[in-house]
Amino acid sequence: MPELSHTARDASSTRRTLILLAVLAFASTFSTAVVFPNIGSFVRDRFVLSDTQASLFAVSYLIPHVVFAFVWGALSDRYGKRKVLLVTGYVVTALFHFLLPFISTYPMLLLVRFGEGAFSVLGFSMVMTIAVDIARKGRYGRVMGVVGASVSLGTTLAFPIGGAIGAQSMVLLCTIGAFILLLCAAAAWLLLEEGKLETVRSFSAALRVLRRQPALSIPYAFTFVDRFTVGFFAVTFPLYVGAQYNMDATASGMLLAGYLLPFSLLIYPFGRLSDRWGGARLLLAGSVFYGVVVMLVGYVPPEWFLAVMLLCGIFAASMYAPSLWFVAHTAPEESRASAMGGFNAAGSLGFAVGPLAGALISDVYGYATAFLAAGITELLCVIVVYPLVARTLRHLPHQTLPTATSLQ
Repeated sequence: MPELSHTARDASSTRRTLILLAVLAFASTFSTAVVFPNIGSFVRDRFVLSDTQASLFAVSYLIPHVVFAFVWGALSDRYGKRKVLLVTGYVVTALFHFLLPFISTYPMLLLVRFGEGAFSVLGFSMVMTIAVDIARKGRYGRVMGVVGASVSLGTTLAFPIGGAIGAQSMVLLCTIGAFILLLCAAAAWLLLEEGKLETVRSFSAALRVLRRQPALSIPYAFTFVDRFTVGFFAVTFPLYVGAQYNMDATASGMLLAGYLLPFSLLIYPFGRLSDRWGGARLLLAGSVFYGVVVMLVGYVPPEWFLAVMLLCGIFAASMYAPSLWFVAHTAPEESRASAMGGFNAAGSLGFAVGPLAGALISDVYGYATAFLAAGITELLCVIVVYPLVARTLRHLPHQTLPTATSLQ
């Protein structure tokens, strides 16, 4: 057989690494997301809490994402290490996840969930950062689309499967999740190579990535608002359909899968479109349509829920892929982990605030008003950020849209 050229070997190695990253992203996301559809029974009913109090379970998991996404990213950029941090994140997350059903008090449960969140974002950020590391310029959208789709698919399957297993045994559910995380750690350790990376000179320099590249504020703003609305779907929507229509975790999980399945399937195509057309058009248009549809959730009859969820998933994909494209396209090479950490932190902050805001508004004004507020927030983000998007594309030459020849 003829020996492969150096370029062919590099391309083959990149494909293998991307496949591994996609599997890790899917499996690790699935293993931690399986708990969310069980918040009603596992948290609210078990400890006799209000919707607002129960939403703190999600908040306690996501708030450490905000803080530690920056810390882990800066640490990785400072020392040029990804693999060791990735494996550490998976192992420690597995331990915290396994402990969840054995905690007998709500404050202690929140503390354990906080610890799980602090280390789960470590694994998540490193996978996304390695994907940016291996992507060639002009192909950021499709590479990030593959990994982003894997993350979403993991969440998509986690809701119906997690709801079904959790209804029978939370001990079994969390044991399965912890075992999957340990398998991810073993696969990453054995199969992933530690690349040679440029490093920043200090930890503080890595943390200042947003100051060095203000254009990153665009995807940060959109991912905050997008994840804010997703928080409504992940936590407020199951509570809404449970209280209003007596749907259990399995039924609400199936409806959420209607949102997440098209989202998962379309991230990669929208990633390719971002490479060809640039992410700005898709990001702005998708956000407008998504915001309008979200406003309808609390006002449509239950037989329309699936159709509304499908539309939300389509428009959400048209926003998420361009957001990832923006981060990959604008992040300084030596600060990619910090830039991706900031993106994950902004998204996690939105996801943390979303359930709390949804619960508070629902308790005071009702569920319909809560989803109306979520949709309006998305539209306001477009109005506020649009001038910055236009100015960024006009004044930063390296952000000009890729040509067709650059994608061959």
